[in-house]
Amino acid sequence: MTNYLTLLQNLEDYYANLLIIQYNGKSKAAATIKLYVDLLLMNVLLLQIRDAFNLEDATGVQQDIIGKWVGIDRFYEGQLFDFHPWFSLIDWNDPNPDSLQGGFSTFETFESISGGFLDYQNINPTQNKLPNEQFQQLIGLKIIKNSIDHTCKAIDEAIWNFFNSHVYTVWDLENRTLIYYYQTEYNNLLEVAMRKNILPCPPTVKIQLEEITSNG
Repeated sequence: MTNYLTLLQNLEDYYANLLIIQYNGKSKAAATIKLYVDLLLMNVLLLQIRDAFNLEDATGVQQDIIGKWVGIDRFYEGQLFDFHPWFSLIDWNDPNPDSLQGGFSTFETFESISGGFLDYQNINPTQNKLPNEQFQQLIGLKIIKNSIDHTCKAIDEAIWNFFNSHVYTVWDLENRTLIYYYQTEYNNLLEVAMRKNILPCPPTVKIQLEEITSNG
């Protein structure tokens, strides 16, 4: 803090001394210049805070802080089978087993070999959290939900634009259902988003997730 105050004082004096001769040494003119220096430095600080927590570039702890601001975290309950290996039996002579098949592990070897069985208390803080890319998208969805009016038009446009047409919404008004159609790579993200209740949807309307297939 002392270093910052010293730097600020030095900058104030430096720019105040640059006043042209008819204003140099005038206390009010010098005070005005020093005020401008203070305002400039404060604006730079605000810009640094903005850039440090830019959602497009943030990772890890930065994302966690942004998530707290908008009201979401990266942890989820239940299991998503696409994120990490689970136990299954494979042919003993299969040279290329599926990477998601894995095998048994103990608590001590859980981090070093594929697959494992741990209780919920162990899994929740370690495995059941979204990686940075998916968490960034989850935060984006929460920002949309926080900021738009939940009309059909607003939701359709927001989701279409956010996912660049890879996810879109269709309304089944007869059954009061909003259907999110999505490409396969968004399966886990939308599943977590629905569990956390952050997919934009009007009150009293149900949400349904439908994967876009090659035949659909």
